[in-house]
Amino acid sequence: MSSNQDFSNLMPDVILDAVESLGFWTDARIYPLNSYENRVYQVGIEEASPLIAKFYRPNRWTQAQIQEEHDTLIKLAHDGLPVVAPHMVEGKSVFTHQGLLFCLSPRLIGQHPEAENLDQLFQIGELIGQLHQSLGKETFQHRIQVSPLEQIRSAATRILDSTALPKALKAPYQQQISNLYDLCEQQIQRYWPTQLRPIHGDSHRSNLILSNEQFHLLDFDDCQNGLAIQDLWLHLTQVNLAKQQLSELLEGYESYQTFDTRELALIDVFKCTRVICYAAWLLQRQTDPAFAKAFPWFASEEYWLNHLNELKECQNEWGQIL
Repeated sequence: MSSNQDFSNLMPDVILDAVESLGFWTDARIYPLNSYENRVYQVGIEEASPLIAKFYRPNRWTQAQIQEEHDTLIKLAHDGLPVVAPHMVEGKSVFTHQGLLFCLSPRLIGQHPEAENLDQLFQIGELIGQLHQSLGKETFQHRIQVSPLEQIRSAATRILDSTALPKALKAPYQQQISNLYDLCEQQIQRYWPTQLRPIHGDSHRSNLILSNEQFHLLDFDDCQNGLAIQDLWLHLTQVNLAKQQLSELLEGYESYQTFDTRELALIDVFKCTRVICYAAWLLQRQTDPAFAKAFPWFASEEYWLNHLNELKECQNEWGQIL
């Protein structure tokens, strides 16, 4: 299956054949889960609990990178952390079917955390602290390394070179990117740590599930070498609540792991990087056959105006969390 086709050949019979190739007898029930970058399905299994089948987007990660993700999950589960490790079949966890890399894992049922529940934020801080403690400081060998300035440059270039961005917005967009880039560069020069650490990399609310009165951390697809604050700041939902939310997160976190408070000065860097990179990611994925259905609002003039306003908010709110 070529990278241009992506998931176009991933029909129900292909999904079922992939699962059954590993010795599981399906009942032919398939339920697509909320995932776009990869394709994830709940697959019914005869006389057993359903399994989750995850098919990796072609050419996004190498097999070595995926294997390192799996090895990390298996280690964390062995250490007693509430994560969902992939199934092992004959000593393997990464498999290939019709050119697609895929894996199987058990199903976990539960609820996502409430955005502004302070008690839950404390628990989330505990979980992330426990995660970082278990991961240690030895960096990943195959996963990516965070680099905000490089990410901003690459994402902004893709957007400015695209015909999707209205011509009338190119100059103000370029100026806004320049403003934010300068702010990010100043903060990075002053506060960037000397050493990165292995982190989850995308620990937002949708990647957490409360099951059996315990939060579980899901989807290590973006695990990388980065900063501790990257796994925490995504839970700060409003500027006027951020200090209180951050206090709960850090109190929970430091039950397990010391936090370098200098990293707090980099929250704005990661916030604007995420906003810019998300728009560039949408541009990159718009040729996927499933894109229009998943993102029908993308690329309108209204979308780009809202995106530009969001970047202006990043600048206007700079430094208000601290």
